[in-house]
Amino acid sequence: MDMMTELLDAVSGEVAARRIPGAVVAVTDQGSLVDLCAVGDLDPNNALPMREDAIFRIYSMTKVLTALATLTMVAEDRLRLTDPVAEWLPCFAGIRVEDGGALRPPRRPLLLHDLMRQTAGIGGGHHTSANIKPYYEHALLQKYEHRTGTPTLDEIVQQIATLPLAADPGTRWEYGVAMDVLGRVLELADNRPLDEIIEHRVCRPLELRDTGFHVEPDDLKRVAQPLEAAPATPKNLVAHQERPAWLSAGSGGYSTALDFTKLLCAITPDSDGHLSIPALGRITRELFIDQIGQLAGSGPDYIPGKGYGFSYGLHVPSSDPTWAAPQANTTGWLGRAASCFVRNTSTGAGAVLMTQCYGRAVDYRDQVRSIVASHQAASWT
Repeated sequence: MDMMTELLDAVSGEVAARRIPGAVVAVTDQGSLVDLCAVGDLDPNNALPMREDAIFRIYSMTKVLTALATLTMVAEDRLRLTDPVAEWLPCFAGIRVEDGGALRPPRRPLLLHDLMRQTAGIGGGHHTSANIKPYYEHALLQKYEHRTGTPTLDEIVQQIATLPLAADPGTRWEYGVAMDVLGRVLELADNRPLDEIIEHRVCRPLELRDTGFHVEPDDLKRVAQPLEAAPATPKNLVAHQERPAWLSAGSGGYSTALDFTKLLCAITPDSDGHLSIPALGRITRELFIDQIGQLAGSGPDYIPGKGYGFSYGLHVPSSDPTWAAPQANTTGWLGRAASCFVRNTSTGAGAVLMTQCYGRAVDYRDQVRSIVASHQAASWT
């Protein structure tokens, strides 16, 4: 069975069972689009069929856009990943670590590198470490959601700086809102808002025409909607028609299957190991290098999974021999509403799944990852 057929069979089964409303699936080979198909409903409440150019809330897939923008600034020497966060954001100068019921200074400075690889100790994710969860609950600081009435990015970052870290920087993989702190650093380093940074540094060079932090009014008819009756679906979701107050560098994006296929193709090395993002230069290779080593498997919610480490917004094969696994041969990432992109690092096979389903993001990512990991590049022709 070819890879697209296997993916469509899996997705169609979920649509038929009413576990997802619909989806768009794409398959790539060595950095080129092979096929793209839409199944199910775009809007299950109005019986509108899915369309190939549907727009989805991509949540944490936004992280790879932020990571790419960051690497372009590193290449330009606008910032260094070894920069202490407090040099850019003085509000972090007094950051503390929660340690056995007491607060103390961190054993080393919090670095931009920690924000990129989710080792900052900053919470705010779906599963925040128990020792800092009460602080986040008391502050009413929650992960980004596509709703109205949110604070600004700067206000969120100022608030994060008042909360303790779950562990010393660089000692635990804590999946939270660290990328939002990085987003604010990017704004200061590039002297413009985050949405303009992503647009000029990532979307325009890669021709991602439908990717951003809001949806133009004329495109609202293309926004995919979840099954409202599903228990995990957030209430009062919106599709922002104007720039939201909180430009979330970690979870605020919208995109399409075609746009993320272009991105996946762009970060796919050619047969000589070169990449098609000239603005990033050699730093692009670091996208595929495990940045956390023996921290794999740590934290309350290790989303990359067994056999995988983490780079800059991507899962990658682990560099830790005690955690590595033979079948862990892909790179990619996922979003909270079950969209994901995956590339087989050995064969060049790739896939993008775009859907809107809450509560099973890791399950669907694992299914796509398993299919991509098991297919050879020639098996879909």
